[in-house]
Amino acid sequence: MKNYLLLFALFSTLIPFESKAQSNFCGTKLEEKDLSNLRSFQRNLDSGSFKKKAGITYVPIQFHILGNSSGVGYYKLETLLYTLCELNKDFTSTGFYFFMAGLPEYINDNELYRGDIDAVYQKVEDFKMPGVVNVFFQGTGNQWCGVYFPDVDVVFVLNRCQQTGSTTLTHELGHFFGLPHTFYGWEGGSDPGISFTEKLDGSNCRDAGDGFCDTKADYVSNRWDCPLSYNLKDPTGQFFKPDSSIYMSYSSDACQSRFSEEQMAAMNNDLTNRGFGINALNRDTLKAPTPVFPLPADSNLNPKSIRFAWNAVPGAWAYYIQVARFGSWEFTNFETLVTDTFVDCSTLYGNWPYSYRLKAIHQGNACGDFSEPIEFTTRELATGNQEIRINSTLGVYPNPVAAGNAFQVISQIPGVVQLFDSKGALLVERNLEAGIPFQFKPESNGIYIGKFESQDGVQVFRVLVDSTL
Repeated sequence: MKNYLLLFALFSTLIPFESKAQSNFCGTKLEEKDLSNLRSFQRNLDSGSFKKKAGITYVPIQFHILGNSSGVGYYKLETLLYTLCELNKDFTSTGFYFFMAGLPEYINDNELYRGDIDAVYQKVEDFKMPGVVNVFFQGTGNQWCGVYFPDVDVVFVLNRCQQTGSTTLTHELGHFFGLPHTFYGWEGGSDPGISFTEKLDGSNCRDAGDGFCDTKADYVSNRWDCPLSYNLKDPTGQFFKPDSSIYMSYSSDACQSRFSEEQMAAMNNDLTNRGFGINALNRDTLKAPTPVFPLPADSNLNPKSIRFAWNAVPGAWAYYIQVARFGSWEFTNFETLVTDTFVDCSTLYGNWPYSYRLKAIHQGNACGDFSEPIEFTTRELATGNQEIRINSTLGVYPNPVAAGNAFQVISQIPGVVQLFDSKGALLVERNLEAGIPFQFKPESNGIYIGKFESQDGVQVFRVLVDSTL
């Protein structure tokens, strides 16, 4: 006993030096009142009465993206889609497959953005979607990387803690579906006492630790790299290192890769008791959308008024668009998820080359490929001037144009102009005299294609017609 206590004292002194920077990995601390259903289930595991459900259960998840009161600090949508894809890989063995219940909800609230606990309990009920997993991404805070609040049944995750290779959300959803830490009883440096310290041989595995007999004894409640740099000692005097592969431990993200069989059975039981989840969902990978506007090399577009448009993809539930200067996707200037086949953007700036790309998704698959990037160039326009000048001799005004109004094409040299609808049908052909504008009044919304042929060659331009302007 003296040796054990001496080792534990040494173990306690080592913990702060093991991983100070990540000591706030998880803020979840489940109590026995939160684990009553799990304890009943665990007692029945030994009887063999529970059988793992065959097939896949599709689990709805609603993402809430928090910003401050000015709408700054949002979790990046591209990272969110990646996270959902990786989450489903992590949960493959469980039989769970998560799908978006709705488009991400954006919430501007300083208190929620920094994870203020009082605000969480006072406000999240106003934003929760019933019958789904609710996950909130916050922008700042030092209390945790992730946390599950059992009383309000929501998960909070710090943006920077759920990036490429992270398992923070996987860990917190384990809590959501009833799992305690593998080191249950040791949270925050607590000592559960000898009688509740799990033995390495598993002889007290139902009554100590996390209550699962197929997860190894674990006493480490601070973040650690694998393998653990020191040995633990169980009450029988055996030295060991904890299992770093279990998602519900505090091992580093790169070490974690699985839930145990009993943990997976418990999560399936919890999901059954919750009563949500469906048995069928389309998971086909969708082809990338075909861009309509802008088209390659479109130039002099007004950065404060661009409507991006694309062709519909059969089966698509939503579309993700990403715009970045020079095609530098790690520094996107605009991104959004929409259910339409167009979106208006007014947040670009300057005289710059931009690129945009598109992805079609449906609720059961957000992991498809992007379209090939389309490059275009913007030009700042004077207030009230929406002329798009194709080159030094040819201009189109206004562009975009409100439906029911006319736009004009004017050239400083003579030539022939042709206008086509978005399907390529010729609408009109006119000879243009130098300096004399030609006016055309489109009949419906859409993208109109123009071609001007002169002594300088052929120029192609596009005109956007929109009834909302």
